[in-house]
Amino acid sequence: MIKDLTSEKDERYDSDLLTLFISSRSPRLRTTILDFFASLEWNGAEKQALGIVDDRDNQDVDLVNSALLYLAAIRSKDALRFSDALIKEDNKKLLQALVRLMGKSGGEPEEALLLAWFDGDSTTPALKEEVIKALGEIGSAKAAERLDKLIVDATAGKAERMFACDALAKIKDDSSVDSLVKAANDADPNVRASAIQALGIFANGSGAPSDAAKGAIAEALRDSYYKARIAACQAAVAGEVAQALPFLRYKAQSDPVQAVRIEAFRSLAGLGAASIGSGSDGLDNPFVFLRGRLEDTKEDESLRALSFGLLCRYDPAGSLPTLEARLKAEAAEKDRSFYTTLAREVANADNAPGIGALARVLLSDKEYLIRVAGIEWIRKNKAMDMRPDLELLARDDPSHMIKKRAAEALKSF
Repeated sequence: MIKDLTSEKDERYDSDLLTLFISSRSPRLRTTILDFFASLEWNGAEKQALGIVDDRDNQDVDLVNSALLYLAAIRSKDALRFSDALIKEDNKKLLQALVRLMGKSGGEPEEALLLAWFDGDSTTPALKEEVIKALGEIGSAKAAERLDKLIVDATAGKAERMFACDALAKIKDDSSVDSLVKAANDADPNVRASAIQALGIFANGSGAPSDAAKGAIAEALRDSYYKARIAACQAAVAGEVAQALPFLRYKAQSDPVQAVRIEAFRSLAGLGAASIGSGSDGLDNPFVFLRGRLEDTKEDESLRALSFGLLCRYDPAGSLPTLEARLKAEAAEKDRSFYTTLAREVANADNAPGIGALARVLLSDKEYLIRVAGIEWIRKNKAMDMRPDLELLARDDPSHMIKKRAAEALKSF
């Protein structure tokens, strides 16, 4: 049940789970519940987690570790009072969780300690990786120069260099761009991918550092390593890199790796939503391009469906006539498999309040599962204008299960 709640990020039962957590004697169950609360960053169990760390000598070590990770996830300042004692105890099973807590909740005192660990010869590789991440979370400007040197050091560990790139993206010191551009051309493909991803943060600005970052991102779309090309797609959106548009269109149509094509489609939608290129009526407009992919029957069907879903989320106002026409046309086909796929895209389109017309197409369908998809869209988007439609289903639908689903969805308003 908790696994399902985690995947749905469902917070409805937090209070019930906290009651179960308090009453249970099972370390494993209590650990699972704390991990769930951490995934939601729900702070309702802070008092209980602090109590576990305080009583750590009498608690299961894995439960104490989960308590520290939970306290880090909610950025608990109160938990920092345990730092000195935990450091002196030197319990290797807890140090990495403590470092994460220091990164999420700490300030200058924790920064100083983390920098000392970073420079220390006795720091284990695993702990140093956690320290690097923590310095990024703190936004340590003092660490930037050290991290700049690390990411271009070919003798350093690959994971350390990758985490250092991520940390520099959080610190956001423009002086790091030169090092990141060098790392974006490193011999190690995974380091390249991490550096390219980080450059997206620096591209959305002005001046020489931003221009250098944008150029490196556009160039990285030609990288031989597919994960580096995926990172470049994502960085192009983060940095709103207009010069990447023609490369992204080409990758969306012609990249040999399907995962890159998918990411290029998503990036084009993201740039369109940021009004990058969306002012024109031609293929320079990312949404025009995506509509073309949707309507091209020779295109890969999964990518056509992806285009449909992206347009639902990012361009409902401009693309709704195309989306509605395509949905109705597929509903009329003898083989309705693609229609079912499009219905699933509608059902999953949360934060898309402008596509009620598509939901109404689904609600009027003769098939039970298609109507369920329409109800799911209404529930996820809390579409108040669709309330009468739900009330009608809850009262008059021939399927008892549809009536029940519609009634449950009405409760979510």
